[in-house]
Amino acid sequence: MDNDKHTFKYQPMLASSVIVWSWTLLVLMAGIIVWLELLKFKWWFLLIAAVFVALVAVQISLRRVTINHNLIIFSTVLNHSWLVIPRDQLELIAPIRGGLKVQIDGNQYHFLMRKKARNALIELATSHY
Repeated sequence: MDNDKHTFKYQPMLASSVIVWSWTLLVLMAGIIVWLELLKFKWWFLLIAAVFVALVAVQISLRRVTINHNLIIFSTVLNHSWLVIPRDQLELIAPIRGGLKVQIDGNQYHFLMRKKARNALIELATSHY
């Protein structure tokens, strides 16, 4: 594989994912409750549904790992460079069940990733450039 620029999607580990997705589902549940209370179609039900769909799209699309020639960048929804790791300072990158474990400066970070993306990221991160 070449070392130009590669991007992979991830989700935070289980506890963080449950919290974040619960808040997202709260928007949907609030819309359903209001709709069932009124039992009439109002234009703002469509607005609540659009907000929910937008939140889901943002949650899925903005969490990504970008690896280029010498940096690994973990981006989150609100902070687009949450964790920036120079590849030469990477202490450990290892697969775990359902995800990936990264260690830098003694701090461990765990991420949920698909197996194919995880293996490609590990191969790119450990390859010599």
